[in-house]
Amino acid sequence: MKRRKAVDVRPKILFIRFVFIIILVGLVGRIFFLKVAKSAEYESKAKTQQVSRYDITISPNRGAILDRNNQALAVSTTVYNMVLDARNLSKAKESEQEKTLKIITEHFEELDYDTLKQYITINPQTQKPNLDTHWKYLVKGIERSEKEELEAQGLKGIVFEQSTKRSYPLKTLACHVLGFIRGDTQWGIESMYNSYMTGMPGRSFMTYDGGNMAVHKDYNAQDGNTIVTTLDYTIQQYAEDAVAEVAAQWPSENVAAMVMNPKTGEVYAMADSHQFDLNHPSEPLELQNEEFKKDWEKIDADSKMEYLNNTWKNFNISSTYEPGSIFKPLVVAAALEENVVSPSTSFYCSGVTKVYDRDIRCHLRSGHGAETLEDVIANSCNMGMIDIANKMGRKLFYQYQKEFGFGEKTGIDLPGEVSASNLMYSEERIGPVELATMSFGQSFNCTSIQILSAFSSLVNGGNLMKPYVVSQILDTEGNVIVENKPQIIRKVISQKTSDIMREQMQATVERGTGKKAKIEGYAIGGKTGTAEQGNRSSNSQWTLSYIAYFPVEDPQYIVLTVIHRPSDYVDGVQTPSPMTKKLIENIIQYKNLEPSYVVEEEKSKTTAGKVKIDDYTGESLYNVLGALDSKGIGYKVVGAGNTITNQAPHGGAEIEVGGQIILYVKKGEDEGGLAVPNVVGKKYEEAVTALNDMGFEVETQGDT
Repeated sequence: MKRRKAVDVRPKILFIRFVFIIILVGLVGRIFFLKVAKSAEYESKAKTQQVSRYDITISPNRGAILDRNNQALAVSTTVYNMVLDARNLSKAKESEQEKTLKIITEHFEELDYDTLKQYITINPQTQKPNLDTHWKYLVKGIERSEKEELEAQGLKGIVFEQSTKRSYPLKTLACHVLGFIRGDTQWGIESMYNSYMTGMPGRSFMTYDGGNMAVHKDYNAQDGNTIVTTLDYTIQQYAEDAVAEVAAQWPSENVAAMVMNPKTGEVYAMADSHQFDLNHPSEPLELQNEEFKKDWEKIDADSKMEYLNNTWKNFNISSTYEPGSIFKPLVVAAALEENVVSPSTSFYCSGVTKVYDRDIRCHLRSGHGAETLEDVIANSCNMGMIDIANKMGRKLFYQYQKEFGFGEKTGIDLPGEVSASNLMYSEERIGPVELATMSFGQSFNCTSIQILSAFSSLVNGGNLMKPYVVSQILDTEGNVIVENKPQIIRKVISQKTSDIMREQMQATVERGTGKKAKIEGYAIGGKTGTAEQGNRSSNSQWTLSYIAYFPVEDPQYIVLTVIHRPSDYVDGVQTPSPMTKKLIENIIQYKNLEPSYVVEEEKSKTTAGKVKIDDYTGESLYNVLGALDSKGIGYKVVGAGNTITNQAPHGGAEIEVGGQIILYVKKGEDEGGLAVPNVVGKKYEEAVTALNDMGFEVETQGDT
């Protein structure tokens, strides 16, 4: 028997074991890779699949904006967005689908039944609805009552997502300060403090297991912080009313007003005649006018946007103009500080002076004659200011112009402020003519907030303060997380100089160019301004201003009013004095401010008695009429112009209180026409009487 050869199977077994080990190691490695290296990715995908059916972002309430007394200026209210769950609705009964679509399309005209029906129709190829999603926005911004009404009707496949809506209960009030955010368009506090008011969104979602709901989780939104402004709603309303009245009376490129605390820089009011409704900023208020509406519909989108941008722009911080005579006290203060002049320095105004080849005139063509420093301010004398500027020299003049903040931003916490640095002469470019004209506020530009801040330093002890409109930011618990406090930018003049200026500028209101804003019993100081702008050939190239502070002994308020480029300007007619006076009177009454002094009985009466008439020959009609009003003397104007050439009775004569003086006038060189009294709103008889008293012959047309 033949013996078989033995076969060694061990190598095969070893090979099989080796292959098995390799496969096992590979499987273990793959499992490890998937478990460790890819776990986060797959876990994320799993979670995404779970929550894809319902995942709602809960919008936080944007922080409110309040005035200094907690009056709501901007608030956020809860609204809802209606969302279509196409996948869910496609699984509902046909009758439920039709009921739901019918209800929502009848309730919202913008929704189309056939379009929505197409969304939920099952595609035969994919066996899924044509709109294969759980989340399709249909309508946004639904009020709670409307949402509850719809929910009560048993809708299927409709979800209501909670959201917020910004609203401004006072509509146009402080619109340029509050501002708004619409996409890339951002203005005011809403823009400046956006990050504080935004808040953190929350989330509400449901996870599913095999199509059945397993877990419902909510993460609450964190509401935004509350902004407390320095604005005083009541003073803001007074300012806006005053601006609106003047804008209606004298059509102008702009009319504006501001009220600030000169010691702290807190802005109490900031008003602008180009108002808009913050709830609908892209809809001009002028659309209420049918003619404007027709023109608006004809212009292209770019023209509309240009118009809107001009409306939204904050005149008080973004527009510049030559300040004119309200700049004069700043020059006087600088000269006093450097001992270039003193309160006892004397001046002489002849009405005109020659600087190189140019005749520069005072507004009183015949001249003011001999003057004190106080007279120069009260009379707003150009000749006196030129003399002071020449004594200072251009280096010192330029130094203080910069020290008072001109050519730099004030730093107010609002977007859009301009510095106007490109509209000022550098020191080396200031020649004799430039120095002369700059001394009375011409030949350079500034913003209203710059002049208000600079002027505040004259009366607050010499400190240039940083103006601000937000005082505090509060969290949702009412805790103060940010607080803005008064900030001194720099010391410009001494307390001594400030005290002198504060007292001397009272003369402007008591007896000078600003006496139309005088309020008996209250010590008010200030300065008027009438500045030519750019092209001197047009009657609409003027800016009229009045800056006033009170009480003089301890200023708590400083007011700036501006009429920018009034149409058909006539000297002595358009003036911000009445609006300034009315605004101050309202603040005094609102704050119940005590009088600065007791009015003497004989001065307060306008009953029987005689008064001595001054010699008004050569003076400005505009200045004289205010003086006559204060004495209770009537007047009749004969001729055309603003320079008084004769009068009856003559100077020195006595006249009964309530009597009349005749003033003969003529046009001075480069002078406009006679100041025509405003008779808008008066009865026919009253209007004719007023015009006749001024020496006008009245001819009427149409119905009277």
